[in-house]
Amino acid sequence: MGRRVTLGFLSVVTLLAGYTFASSTWERPDLLPPPRAVLVALGSLVVGRVEVASHGQHHAPVHLAALVKEGVTLQGALLASTLRVLFGVAVGGCLGVLAGWWMGWSRAAGEYLHPIYVLFRSVPPVALVTYVMLGLGHGEAHLLVPIVYAVSTTIVIPAYHGVRDVADVYVRAAQALGARGGLLFSRVVLPAVAPSLLSGLRYALLIAWMTTVGVEMLMSDRGIGHLIVGGGLWSSRLEVGVDPAVVMVGIAALAAAGAAMDAAVRVLGDRLTAWRREARRW
Repeated sequence: MGRRVTLGFLSVVTLLAGYTFASSTWERPDLLPPPRAVLVALGSLVVGRVEVASHGQHHAPVHLAALVKEGVTLQGALLASTLRVLFGVAVGGCLGVLAGWWMGWSRAAGEYLHPIYVLFRSVPPVALVTYVMLGLGHGEAHLLVPIVYAVSTTIVIPAYHGVRDVADVYVRAAQALGARGGLLFSRVVLPAVAPSLLSGLRYALLIAWMTTVGVEMLMSDRGIGHLIVGGGLWSSRLEVGVDPAVVMVGIAALAAAGAAMDAAVRVLGDRLTAWRREARRW
């Protein structure tokens, strides 16, 4: 455990050192802002006030000033995006697990639903934004529905294979010993499926974050996606200036939030599947 933490810490330090070196040697601050500019943007977005003097400019960066004027803060944007991700994982995860479980448990259901699932899986979640707006209008729902859709279609396959890969000999042995219904489910099927579901959940979190930021960039006035757009992502389209430091702050916040959630799921998975470590000892 200590070795893994140490190596992980060293990898992050190496990444930061590499970025600092690249930004100092490659004279393109419009693409790689120096760490000082990123820290200034970070501080401004946290406190909600532009620190002009420390930025070394006579005027505030256009996009950073606009975001602060809107009342956008990093913690507020991160909270809005995180809540959307959690909602998508909770609702979409339940729907995906139920669908995958049904398809894996019943061969007839799997053969009937698989073509429909393939069709739905082939549609990018962001493509649903406009269609959802036709029925639900411009509100939070048109942002949440694509996230739920993305998570549910992602987690179907792990749930399906988790159920299908349960060895028949375990089920038959448990039934021979009198296990039925809830007992069979809790003591045999669920432990066997849990590793696959937890792996699928980690991947679903990644997809949820990607979809959340995508829909926020397109249609939202809150969230990390909106903050990054405010940092000038569409600058080439709008022909306005860009503040790459704000973009870097948004990217770093996404990386940190995603890593924290992934670590939490990994720890939870290790606790729920502790029996696997015991089994490996034999």
